[in-house]
Amino acid sequence: MTLPNTSLSLEIPFNEVSALPKAFVIDCRSTEEFDAGHVANSCNIPLQHLSIRKDDFPCDCDDHFFVYCKSGNRSATFATYLRSIGYTKCQSIKGGFEQWGEQTTC
Repeated sequence: MTLPNTSLSLEIPFNEVSALPKAFVIDCRSTEEFDAGHVANSCNIPLQHLSIRKDDFPCDCDDHFFVYCKSGNRSATFATYLRSIGYTKCQSIKGGFEQWGEQTTC
């Protein structure tokens, strides 16, 4: 699925993200889920805290970054919202932690 005003698809397979040398990755699961295991070097911003103002977000609008959750549903919501406020290079990791997490958890 490609969103208007961007050529990047909303979803990206986990293996494409893991091949990138310096990918900025956001875990949008709950703090409890994050604490139980997460992708190495990911930042936790739970979806339920997504009342983030654009100025408070830790990335610039031009940064390319990736969001994951358990299965991909919450991260798609997270990425869609961020794209709607100008973060057009945000992508949801397809399949989420269930697909990626076992190989690279903390």
